[in-house]
Amino acid sequence: MITKSTAERRRQIARSVALLRTLSKREGTTSVYGFAEKYDSLASPMHPTRDQGKNGWQALFNGTRPVSAARLRSLSAVEAWSDATTVYQNGPANLWKAMWGPSEQLHLVISEELTEWRSFDQAVAEFEGELLLAHQYRAPLTLLHLAKAIALYRLQNDILGLGDASVRDGVSQCLCDEVVQAEMECLGVRQTVTDELAKYFRIEVNYQLNCSSVAARWDAVAARLDWVG
Repeated sequence: MITKSTAERRRQIARSVALLRTLSKREGTTSVYGFAEKYDSLASPMHPTRDQGKNGWQALFNGTRPVSAARLRSLSAVEAWSDATTVYQNGPANLWKAMWGPSEQLHLVISEELTEWRSFDQAVAEFEGELLLAHQYRAPLTLLHLAKAIALYRLQNDILGLGDASVRDGVSQCLCDEVVQAEMECLGVRQTVTDELAKYFRIEVNYQLNCSSVAARWDAVAARLDWVG
């Protein structure tokens, strides 16, 4: 049984691994050694890690332990990584904010949709239409699509208390998209995200779109979309 403390530690580790891989990609480094050297060149002499060697970073990169508050501050102190704390908290493409953030902050993940459309219900419908069109035209989805789908799902369930199968299907579609899966794998968080969505959000992790499911989702949303003839 996963206790609350264990679950929170897993989340901290996921945040840490994703952050370090995001910073590594930003700097074009492909190894722990490369990142440690880059950090030392940027952070020294304020927060050097030469005495700790590669192993100090290895445990963070491989998910053995999470980034400490002190290490996070030292990363954020590097001018080029001044957003490290924000990335750690909110995640790549706001994924952690969508999954684990307070309910009252979920609207920030879909702020563009809420600004553009006249109501929350319309924002849900338009986003669902976007996902279905992506499937129709074989357009790849992104981590941002997944984050927005999760935020919409949580807003419906956590705040409005509404159940909508199409919104849950939207999360599943995003989660199972090959490009999204590859993005999460590169960030080292694919398994953690998949497990959490399956366990706590009851998301189908082996979701497959077929003619029947696509037709059912179009039927459910078409009446709310002006552009569907």
